[in-house]
Amino acid sequence: MTRHHQPDPAGANALARVRGQAPQARANVRRLAAFASVHSCPTAAVAFAARVDTSRVLAGTSMEMPFGQSPFAIGRGVAFEALLRRYGHAELRRVLTAGLDTDFTFAAIENLREGYQPNRAGLRMRATVTRTRMAEIAGGPAGSAGPAEPVVLDGAVLAADIGGLPAFFEADEMAIGVGGQIIVGENKSWPVVDGKPTDEDALGAALDQAATYALLGRRTLADSGVDPACMSDSVVLVTPRNTGLAPSLHRQDVASRIRRIERLLSAVPDVQETAAATPASVTFDAVADKALPETVRLEAFGEVTDVLGRVYEPASCLTSCGFAWACRQALFSDADPALLGSTVARALPGIASLGRVAELGQGAPASPVEAPAAVPLARAGRLYSEVMPTAGEQGRRSA
Repeated sequence: MTRHHQPDPAGANALARVRGQAPQARANVRRLAAFASVHSCPTAAVAFAARVDTSRVLAGTSMEMPFGQSPFAIGRGVAFEALLRRYGHAELRRVLTAGLDTDFTFAAIENLREGYQPNRAGLRMRATVTRTRMAEIAGGPAGSAGPAEPVVLDGAVLAADIGGLPAFFEADEMAIGVGGQIIVGENKSWPVVDGKPTDEDALGAALDQAATYALLGRRTLADSGVDPACMSDSVVLVTPRNTGLAPSLHRQDVASRIRRIERLLSAVPDVQETAAATPASVTFDAVADKALPETVRLEAFGEVTDVLGRVYEPASCLTSCGFAWACRQALFSDADPALLGSTVARALPGIASLGRVAELGQGAPASPVEAPAAVPLARAGRLYSEVMPTAGEQGRRSA
């Protein structure tokens, strides 16, 4: 069942103060995926709870991360979406009919992208329509008959509670009435060549995205008194075939992804709890203030991370968090072992810098606090010296 919190004004106001004038981002699948990669970092967790758009907070500084799609990818995506909807969604009807063993030739297609305001009020109305149409397939709580013919919702919106605040998620399609079930569909403009995706990472992200919608769809059905099993464990991806734009459909089971995403959603920090645990001094206001010099903004960011704490993981932070370069630079300036990730940092307890790591590896005497890590470091240093000859020895050998 979906969690329903009555938003606490005090908590919301506290996190608004934390956010300050930093750009705000609404919860969506991409932000959830990014949060999953960096959820162990206290600063990232507070930023997520406060709905801070981490990819834009440091805009205009040398620490701004180069996230975002290329204009060419965006243009290809727009062209592919337009192709699917052309002539009364003719191409979308064709691929759904061919791939789902259900005739969508004359199916009702309800375009929820048109006729609604492009704001939260519009999203709320679209979510209400989506919820009603989804309940119809199983007869709803009153047991009335579902639709005799399949229905496609173009731009279905699912409401959810994320960390105690309402959020809306927009799926590309929702096919209702496929063997008595509801199937989520996502359109992606990257091609599948000879049956194989050109980008495995993009495929995984798309399946996670569709699985999130399937999970939220189940919760929506349950809240309506409808059996959540009506939402299929499988989803469909509609992508171009080979190098052109001709669409093709791929159906995949995402049951394991749905379970993983359910665990992720349960780990999202609660707004009220986060607000209560965040010191009053913490704010991203100065960090995002483009009128301030870069040095002042980066110092303000350093003050935030000093209070909250940071966990830097090169592989996940550099691909998911807009703070990654700033955190990396701060660790580099201090020669902090955490620069190499938490696994390395945990293996070097009591050692303050990478320079000291090098000294201990060369046999320097260790302090009591350094002793646990000093022994393996000295051993590693001896092995390195045995395997890697000095520059003088290399010269003599070459002679």
